[in-house]
Amino acid sequence: MNALTYITRKCPRKCDYCDLSKNIGRELDTKQWVEAFSRLKDIGVEFNLILGNEAWLLGESLVTIINSAKIPYAVYTTCHPMLFQMYAKTYFGDEEGIDNLSCGIDYSYKWLIEFEKQRTRYMTDIHRKSLDAWRGIVQVKATFMRDIDIQGTVTVGRHNFKQLPHIVRDLYNLEAFCGINFIHWNKDGKYDFFPTKDELRKFTFNDKTVKKELQKVLNAVKAMPNTVQNIEMLDVSVDVLTNLTWHCQGDPYGGPTVDANGSLRCCGYRKGERTPKFSIFDLPSKLSDWKEAVYLDAKECPGCIWSYPWMYKYWRDRNPEFGKKIFSVHAGKHIPKSNWSRRKFE
Repeated sequence: MNALTYITRKCPRKCDYCDLSKNIGRELDTKQWVEAFSRLKDIGVEFNLILGNEAWLLGESLVTIINSAKIPYAVYTTCHPMLFQMYAKTYFGDEEGIDNLSCGIDYSYKWLIEFEKQRTRYMTDIHRKSLDAWRGIVQVKATFMRDIDIQGTVTVGRHNFKQLPHIVRDLYNLEAFCGINFIHWNKDGKYDFFPTKDELRKFTFNDKTVKKELQKVLNAVKAMPNTVQNIEMLDVSVDVLTNLTWHCQGDPYGGPTVDANGSLRCCGYRKGERTPKFSIFDLPSKLSDWKEAVYLDAKECPGCIWSYPWMYKYWRDRNPEFGKKIFSVHAGKHIPKSNWSRRKFE
């Protein structure tokens, strides 16, 4: 059973393509999050994906929360320079800190460095966030001697798909893992983190020629010696990958999605109509009612191709014990066991 927590909705960035700092009511404090994580453990959660907008805004409290329940986890960060310089030593310099750095990377490191030199005034939020992430990874690798589990997740769209092999190679050379996701949009008005497809037109795959080019790129990535966490997903039809037609069938990833105020969501992409009536503090006493609400809300979803629930379902149906290691230590049939991560909450 996996879970996802939006541990904070505060955001240090003012991006031109999203507004995720919207008011959702009072966010949980450290003591409440410790209790929330305890409840996640009590109901059998074995991996927790921690998102924000920016979880690092919690400062040292983030360490307290993560260490309280000892659930295997990943923490996503935008590697905002101010926050990164403020907390990197606290998080990664001490065995009692955190041992995961996960971030979004949509362009090759070498390409971004050159792009910054030549066309700084044209850099978008996506470019800046990717470059911040690369610099964070490089700094952690160069500075801290303890084992840090590192992943860069690439959101593949028409704007960057040709760079995918270079990104995978750059991460491989830094001994970092790679996750691959595909561009999503708000299909029915109920994906509250995404713009519409029309607004994302320059990022989506709209014609057969581009899809054929994408398939060639995916084939090239599969042929590489790599550390792509969800390499099996690249065998899915390009039409499915680019049209969001996969479906979780009512079970996104087994466990709850906890919003920053403690309310529950159908999944990370959708609030749903029924699920938000529950709080993390309603569990485990209302566990069966919550599961039914998630199932009904998820069945009404028109579909996605999000790698997180896709991997959960893929391994749940094939080898659930191995699937746990996929998330917790970046195991993979294609990754030598000697290269899997060594995590303190294995």
